[in-house]
Amino acid sequence: MSAHADSQTFNRIVGIHKPDCEMLMRCDPVPEAPLPGEAELVAALGSEQTAEYAMACRSIYEDLRRVIGQLAGLMILARVTRKIEFVEREQVDNCTKRWTDAGARIGALKAPGPVARHKQQIEAAHDFCGRVLKTFPQLSSRTDLDVTFDEMGEHLKQAYQNLSRASSHEAGLVMVDFANACCSCGR
Repeated sequence: MSAHADSQTFNRIVGIHKPDCEMLMRCDPVPEAPLPGEAELVAALGSEQTAEYAMACRSIYEDLRRVIGQLAGLMILARVTRKIEFVEREQVDNCTKRWTDAGARIGALKAPGPVARHKQQIEAAHDFCGRVLKTFPQLSSRTDLDVTFDEMGEHLKQAYQNLSRASSHEAGLVMVDFANACCSCGR
C-alpha cells in the first residue's frame, strides 16, 4: 500500500472512531458477526416455519438492499450531472438482473401467517425498485429530468422504507451493520 493510501486509511479511521476506541488499537480486520443459524432463529422467532422463512428471505433481502444502494448511486450521479448519458448500460443491466432474480425468489417464498405482512413489505420494496429500473431506459433528452428524477427518487424512498420495515435484527435482516461502530463498542 502506498504512503498516500495509508494516510487516507488512517484519516478515515480516526475520523470515524473516538480517540480512545479499542478499534484503533486493532491491527487485524474485525470479523463479521455470523448470521444466526436455524436453531437460533427458531429460538428467536418462535417457530420452525418462521425460521425457515427468515433463512429463505436472507438472500432476497440482501439483493434488494444492494439494488436500492445501486439505484441510489445511479440517481445521485443523474442528479449531479443532470444528464441521461451517465447511465452505463452494464450497471443498469447488472442491477436489473439482481432485481429479477430476487423477484423469482420472492415468488417462490412461502410466508406462513405470522410473516405474511413481512413478505408484503419485501414485495413492495421489490415493486418500487422495479419502477425505478423501468424508468432508466425511458429517459431521453426530451424528458423533463427534474420531474422524472423526483418521481424516481420517491419510488426509491418507498423501496427503502419498505425494506427498512422488513428489517429484523433477530433474523439477520439488517440494512446496515453497526456491530463494529463506535456507537456499539461500549465506550
